[in-house]
Amino acid sequence: MLRGKKRIAILGSGLSGLVAAYEVNKRIEAEQLPFEFILLDKRDRIGGIIKTVNTSDGPVDVGASSFDVRRDDIRPFLRELGLEDEIQFSTGGKLDRFSAGEFVSSNKPSYHGIPIQLTDILHEKELSLSDKLSVLINHSFNSMKLERNPEATTAEFLEYRFCKAVSTMIAYPHYPENVFGSMELCPPTFFDHNLIKLFEHTDSRYTLKEVELDHVMDGEATEFNLKGGMSTLVQALTDRMPDNILTGKTVSNLSKMDDDVFLMTLNHNESLRAKAIISTMSLSDAFTLINQGEESLLDIPRPQTASMATILLRFEKGAINHYPDGYGFVVPKRSSFHVTKATLLNRKWPSLKDAEYDLVLVEIGRRQEDTIIQLPDEALLTIISTELKEILALKGTYVSAKIYRWLKSVPHLTPSERQLLYKNEEKQKENMNARGFFLGGNGFHGYGMPNAIKEGQRLAHEAITYMKSHIKEL
Repeated sequence: MLRGKKRIAILGSGLSGLVAAYEVNKRIEAEQLPFEFILLDKRDRIGGIIKTVNTSDGPVDVGASSFDVRRDDIRPFLRELGLEDEIQFSTGGKLDRFSAGEFVSSNKPSYHGIPIQLTDILHEKELSLSDKLSVLINHSFNSMKLERNPEATTAEFLEYRFCKAVSTMIAYPHYPENVFGSMELCPPTFFDHNLIKLFEHTDSRYTLKEVELDHVMDGEATEFNLKGGMSTLVQALTDRMPDNILTGKTVSNLSKMDDDVFLMTLNHNESLRAKAIISTMSLSDAFTLINQGEESLLDIPRPQTASMATILLRFEKGAINHYPDGYGFVVPKRSSFHVTKATLLNRKWPSLKDAEYDLVLVEIGRRQEDTIIQLPDEALLTIISTELKEILALKGTYVSAKIYRWLKSVPHLTPSERQLLYKNEEKQKENMNARGFFLGGNGFHGYGMPNAIKEGQRLAHEAITYMKSHIKEL
């Protein structure tokens, strides 16, 4: 029983769980604390949606694949892990849009596809005359004070500042939901704060003083990854705690015992005790776990979930006859195509520049479009290869293709649900943290890998602080 009072259990071995375990281990060793920790995951592999495959052309990330330097800069963390020399920056310009049967590209300054200057927005091909008139009026007169309308979504914010077509046709496809969440549900302050700095006010001259444009514009070196793939990051973390990770362990029940220790049931027939629990599982899994029994630990809404998939295709050189200007293309939601984004990896990453084949990574999946993800491999490949043949004017077919799926991996909350979560967060955190339960993970405070690292660091700090406050019990 005493050992249970010393233990921190971390649920989920995605990036946030791995970082939480790493930070807990670091504090235990640095401060010589009398604690131990264990990392549990129901899957047979660690890393969450990070997955690197080794091809004859080199390592390729088919899950989470890059960091955007315009968001939180996590390079200091990578340096701490000794991965600084692994970093490589993107090349190939920026993404095109495939719209109305053609690639739409621009060399004008833009941020996630949105032209920064009003005059450039008015020259966008997809905007009708009515759209352009709305942009001119809204951009000139509609400032949105976000603090007065906390439930305004990012899509509504962009529509109010510009027009609906700018939001849906231009901005939406440049924001992958697995990295940013849904702009149709998330408020701008949660979704991407740079949008507020750039576009909140009508006086663009005032706004542009608030940011360094060179640091936010689309183009070269806005993203970076690791030469050996993102699994290099996973490996660097697990190497520091190889004996503390257990896979294939589903937490089927959770309860608080009389001696103020949690009792977990694993795989319905094993038990494990822990003084503190860090949950980095998705909100949907956490909801089920913490709402068991008569007394729930936290009153959170049940999230909706979305699935995503990627397809890695290899083509003979010369098979692609219609290239975008940039390193790939995105497809607006209104399109009949199921492809949401395609990256020409040879153009984007220096480590793949001289690959024998043309490598194309196709991304599929948006909120409320799970049906396509669930199709059998053969049917899905037929649909996507037909679309690519039309878009890229392919000669022949692919040399090889492999599908990777992440079912129900992206949790979503409605604006009202997220506001309720925030409204009660301090009270709920006080209730949870006082009992030794620490909740985070994908979709709670944000999405994507930078958020996962921040979540892991936050949760580790909170759990260690709690454990130290009870150290006299040991």
